[in-house]
Amino acid sequence: MSDTTPRPEDENPPVPPAAGTGPLEPESPAAPAEPAAPVPPAETAGGPTAPPPGAYPPPPAGAYPPPAGAYPPPPAGYPATAGPGSQVDVVESFKWGWKKFTENVGPILIAILVYVLATVAVVAVWYFIVAGIFLGTSETTIDEDGTIRFGSGPNLFAVLFSGALITLVAVLLFSIMQAGFIQGALRISRGEPLSLDTFFKFKNLTAVIVASLLVAVLTSVGYLLCYLPGVAVALFAQFTLYYVVDRGVGAVDAIKASYQLVVKNFGTTILLFLGILVVSFIGSLLCGVGTLVALPVSLLAQAYVFRRLNDEPVAP
Repeated sequence: MSDTTPRPEDENPPVPPAAGTGPLEPESPAAPAEPAAPVPPAETAGGPTAPPPGAYPPPPAGAYPPPAGAYPPPPAGYPATAGPGSQVDVVESFKWGWKKFTENVGPILIAILVYVLATVAVVAVWYFIVAGIFLGTSETTIDEDGTIRFGSGPNLFAVLFSGALITLVAVLLFSIMQAGFIQGALRISRGEPLSLDTFFKFKNLTAVIVASLLVAVLTSVGYLLCYLPGVAVALFAQFTLYYVVDRGVGAVDAIKASYQLVVKNFGTTILLFLGILVVSFIGSLLCGVGTLVALPVSLLAQAYVFRRLNDEPVAP
């Protein structure tokens, strides 16, 4: 017996697809929506808010300290220094030298007088001793017309040799005096107090004497070779005693260091050299009295340029 009960499919039969269309594809699931960007918290009246959890904290106030081994800033009170090879105002060096001379005129003039009197006394005593010994036994005649003639005896050469020794002693005494004033000029350039004994205390006297002799010999030989080579030696060796006194180096090393400093800063150093010649010439015109001022002012100007070209501060 057949079942005649109607089924749901019979009441709602499926609708066939339209002509030309394929079966419907199932819909893909919708992509999840991206989360909204977080809104930064608003700043409060007292300043920025704290960083969100998990973020790096801001750097502390004052930024980072200087790295280890960095050079400290220059001390207050000193002007900016010029690096090696840079130009230094030569006119300013003489102004500075004159200013420091007037501020320390007492001990400077007393030291000059002591050195000059000592040099004159030593040279005079040495001259009269040598002349009395050798000239008394040399052949000296006076002609009828009053002309003095010296004989060619063996003692005449000894007299000439003694004259050279007298000149050498004078050069050495002047070099010692120059080294004493260089020591005082460098002390002033460092801003240290100056006293009279500063000009008579030497830490490297042997090197001072050897360096002075070497420079004197080289300069003399240069003067014999048409004069200009001697001027060149004086120019390139003008800072020799500064290196001996200030750095404590040997005579040969000081001459080399002076040569290198002049070569690297030729424009500045030749202007300084010419300026010293002009100041010395003007001082010599005033019956020698001007030399008492020209010498210390020139050495102070040299000390100023020496320290500035070596990238060292100079006391104002």
